[in-house]
Amino acid sequence: MPSLHSMQAYYTTVATTLLLLLTILGGASLDLAIRYRIEDQVFFDAEQVAVQWSAQVRGGALPRPASVTGTADLVQVVDARGRVVDASPGATGRPRLSTFRPPPHDRLQRRVECGPGERCVLLMANRVSPAPDAPVVYAGTAEPPLLATHHLEYLIAGAALLIVLSGGRLMWWIIGRALRPAEQQCRLASVTSHELRTPIAGLRLQLEEALLHPDHVDPRDTIRGALSATGRLEAIVQDLLTITRLRGGQPAPHEPIDLTALVSQETDAHPGSTPVELHTTEDVWVHGSRIQLIRLVGNLLSNARRHAATGVTVCVGSAGGQAVVTVTDDGNGIAPADRERVFERFTRLDEGRRRDAGGTGLGLAISRDIARAHRGTLRIEDSPRGARFVLRLPLLDRNTTGERNLSQPGAVLPRKHCRKNLGTNLPGRGDPGSSRSRSG
Repeated sequence: MPSLHSMQAYYTTVATTLLLLLTILGGASLDLAIRYRIEDQVFFDAEQVAVQWSAQVRGGALPRPASVTGTADLVQVVDARGRVVDASPGATGRPRLSTFRPPPHDRLQRRVECGPGERCVLLMANRVSPAPDAPVVYAGTAEPPLLATHHLEYLIAGAALLIVLSGGRLMWWIIGRALRPAEQQCRLASVTSHELRTPIAGLRLQLEEALLHPDHVDPRDTIRGALSATGRLEAIVQDLLTITRLRGGQPAPHEPIDLTALVSQETDAHPGSTPVELHTTEDVWVHGSRIQLIRLVGNLLSNARRHAATGVTVCVGSAGGQAVVTVTDDGNGIAPADRERVFERFTRLDEGRRRDAGGTGLGLAISRDIARAHRGTLRIEDSPRGARFVLRLPLLDRNTTGERNLSQPGAVLPRKHCRKNLGTNLPGRGDPGSSRSRSG
């Protein structure tokens, strides 16, 4: 199977080649159209002058040079013997503009006369009358520089090259974006198959051992091991379905949510041996999916408890028009080089594998996807000790319901030691928060 990079290069080449062919065709058509337009205008002006002079010659009078109008400044009246009997100032002293004499049945014809070392002349030859000795009026002008040179072609070629180069680069970007979901899908399939292989292999080994050595294997231990492996497989599949829903853009019902109450309830809902100290301010409202935000907060709390040495600190407040939740543990922390990597799917650092061998490695990836689905961010920021996860979500503007505006810039911060987490440069407002220590 070709790599996605080679597919991108192939499709870009094909699209750029097609664009090049279309540009060449369009450029050639434009060049011919411009040339035809200019020539047609020159011949039209020459025809007008030739007709005017011919009418005066038929009337028995030689035209006055001042009667030359338009761009056709080269005019001559040539008799049947080939002598120039009258001429405009620009054609005086010049040899005959043309030796061609139109036939009696087609007295007005276009001509292009080119002499050695001179610019070609675009002119109209007008036979005054069908009589054998009728003079001929030649009216025209020197070929315009745009037609006499290749400047027009150079200009069109330069524009076409710019179009092709810009179009090729745009095609590369568009095709790359189009192939990116396929690339992510292939990477997800590869990583998922690798992660699923371990519990499946363990489950198969336990079952085979139970069949091959029934007298030496405790059925209860085999069943417990199989259930443990099945639970891990179920957790991985469930997390993958959650990621698929989030990244697939499937909408979830949103509602106004008191983030302070949600975090408090989630802290109480999962008691454990690691104490959690919760610092809150007044109610902080956001607009989102309650189920998804519960999953996000739960993931952060579980991750912090798993890595904490003695306890976890959670702060809920607002700063700069955003709701801010910080979850800080006092464990070993996360190296700066790994702070983005831990949000990748199936990424588990060595300490995480040591503390919880049954994790899926998808919890933080799901948490960041939930934050992005709510137009927020989830990052790991500096902390004096341990790891500090900071969630920021847009505050809910509740003016439409007649309540106060909670999305105005400013800071409503918890106690002093949490203010640094939520916005150092923003002013506090006394100490409105409350602090509660939870052992779960």
